[in-house]
Amino acid sequence: MSDTLLNKLVHRINTTGPISVAEFMAESLIHKIHGYYTHGDPFGTKGDFTTAPEISQIFGELLGLWMVTVLNGYKTNYPICLVELGPGRGTLMSDMLRTMSKFIDVDTMLEIHLVETNKDLRTLQSKVLEKNNTTWHEDLSSLPNKPWFLIANEFLDALPIHQIVKFDGKWVERLISQAKQSHNLTWTIGRMPSQLGLLVPEDVNALAGDNALLELSPAVLGILKSIAENITAYGGAALIIDYGYTQPTFTSSLQAIRKHQFVDPLEQPGDADISSHIDFSLIKRESNFYDLNFYGPVTQREFLTRMGINERALALQKNKGLEASKNIQTAVNRLITADDMGNLFKVIALTSHNIIRPPGF
Repeated sequence: MSDTLLNKLVHRINTTGPISVAEFMAESLIHKIHGYYTHGDPFGTKGDFTTAPEISQIFGELLGLWMVTVLNGYKTNYPICLVELGPGRGTLMSDMLRTMSKFIDVDTMLEIHLVETNKDLRTLQSKVLEKNNTTWHEDLSSLPNKPWFLIANEFLDALPIHQIVKFDGKWVERLISQAKQSHNLTWTIGRMPSQLGLLVPEDVNALAGDNALLELSPAVLGILKSIAENITAYGGAALIIDYGYTQPTFTSSLQAIRKHQFVDPLEQPGDADISSHIDFSLIKRESNFYDLNFYGPVTQREFLTRMGINERALALQKNKGLEASKNIQTAVNRLITADDMGNLFKVIALTSHNIIRPPGF
């Protein structure tokens, strides 16, 4: 456990009072010194979790094919920006570019832009993508004012959320405090109605009974705003993949993972990956305020199946030995079976009006 970060959080709570879930997540994940995402490599079997690009090359290949299809017939001044948010080890971008290079001249048509704050991961990405013209960014604000063709795989789930709970018809914020007679953290609630309750749509509020819990993320909506405004102004497209739900569940989805095991989110701040499930219904609702096309959400199973994951697996298995063929199928099953990532993960796309309906939807 990062005792130093825990001490800092306890001191802060004792000085200024309980903190929000969003504040806790921000400190735990992106604290400049002790934040989980600011040091080390959390990916893969030796890390804390494994993402789809690390499971199978087919995932990145199909996303590259998706991007080529979207670009086909798109008229603009090249190069355009191929953007990835939270690119991990660079595996996804590498697989995408390898596939895209079979159809387009990636060197003249694309500028590669990666939004990444982790210096260790930037080093890994630079090695994987050393042959490509790549620029790194701390956030979206420094991306060029030109069309973005953007990928965000398992990025939004790590953005800070607020949790609010309904009591006697009013929404109060769920907070984190210090446990009595110990140095540990514990849950509490605010005493006064939260201004966040004003963000709850009327139909959602009507469905929420007493003790219902909602998760709201101004950070997610801020990312969506940046993407949507760029698409509206300059054209382009965004493909977003993450785990989540299509309607509010009124329960907490906050979770922490360390060494591929779920742990208490409050126990190891800075040493575990903390995330939440994305409410795609709120993203879809918010997108209505922008002049663009919105597609989905569809399940990852539906999306990858429509993109040809099974056909690609068969092609890779051809002339392979039994063990290699079995490994390919096992990886595909992990990506698309209902009990694994197939149904939990959802896919949405945002495009400008001059782009035809993208594949997979």
